[in-house]
Amino acid sequence: MTDFTERSKIRALVLGGYLEDVEVSGSGHKASIVKTDGGSAFNVAACLSLLGVEVLFLSCFGVRDSNRWVFRSIPVMPDCAHGIFLFSGSDVIAVQKPKSVHLNQELVRMLIDEEYDLLYSTLEIGQQAASVISSVKARIKVVDPSPFHEFKGLDGLEQYDFILANDYMSIERRGSRVIVKASEKGVYFAGKDYLPPVVGKNRFGSGDIFGSVFSLLLVNGASPEEAIGEAVRVSGKFCSQTTSVEQFMLGIRSSLNYVKRG
Repeated sequence: MTDFTERSKIRALVLGGYLEDVEVSGSGHKASIVKTDGGSAFNVAACLSLLGVEVLFLSCFGVRDSNRWVFRSIPVMPDCAHGIFLFSGSDVIAVQKPKSVHLNQELVRMLIDEEYDLLYSTLEIGQQAASVISSVKARIKVVDPSPFHEFKGLDGLEQYDFILANDYMSIERRGSRVIVKASEKGVYFAGKDYLPPVVGKNRFGSGDIFGSVFSLLLVNGASPEEAIGEAVRVSGKFCSQTTSVEQFMLGIRSSLNYVKRG
């Protein structure tokens, strides 16, 4: 195991869903279909990797799925299928959920001996998985308790430093752990609204960009308020554009002074 002071890169462990995003535009014979890699946790893994973080992604996917990804990945179960997210614009047409899993105990034991700068979890493959992985050693632990139908209350999520809830969730909003995301409208935290400079359109993936930037800045020593302000600015900019999550991050990373380069 490498000590923090000797490593050149920030290390992040990301757990959650990998979904095939299928976007339908138009209708009938004039319709077009675009398929991309997606899922909330996958988006976070991709964004952090583009920001210079060394990422290990844990999710449900086949052996061939990860060949295209620049970050390391391990399927949490040998027979665990990824999901499909079918949408048009901001309308969800259908979702085939990834399988909820019980983490492989051999994998958990291996990870217990590691240390990470950041642990980031979603509930896309079940709250039990996010609860079990929270015992892995990390300086900062962040959980996005979505999708909401997997959320079973805060039991098992006590070890997470921050909870990135969505504004439609009926979750206690007081305290220093809960951050409430409202897509293009910004964020609510500790009695204060953090608004983007320009309000764009609600876009899938904006919350994942927020979570990535927020978490990286925390690891780099920023206060929660500083990290929220910058993450709202970046995710708000995404909401005013039409590019994909990865295309957007590729386009702006050279302008961000907290990207780990080299």
